[in-house]
Amino acid sequence: MNEEKVVVTVLGLNKPGILAGITKAIADSNVSIEDVSQKIMQGYFALMMITELSTANCNFEEFQNRMQEAAAKLDVKIFIQHEEVFKVQHRL
Repeated sequence: MNEEKVVVTVLGLNKPGILAGITKAIADSNVSIEDVSQKIMQGYFALMMITELSTANCNFEEFQNRMQEAAAKLDVKIFIQHEEVFKVQHRL
């Protein structure tokens, strides 16, 4: 089984249900959450997750679309990137 790690970043105004809505969309895609960091800063919600798509019931593009739909319903911004792309973009 090939691993396909994906970084999921969510940003928006804090309100109830964001974490639940995002994690439900991930679970509905049969994607595994491997690591998570969440912070509420002065009314802003910030979430970063490392996920693993090898067991997903969709491909990467479909996963992105599902997550964008969830983000639109929750009125947050979401960014989905392959882990390797994320690492290259954030190299010092």
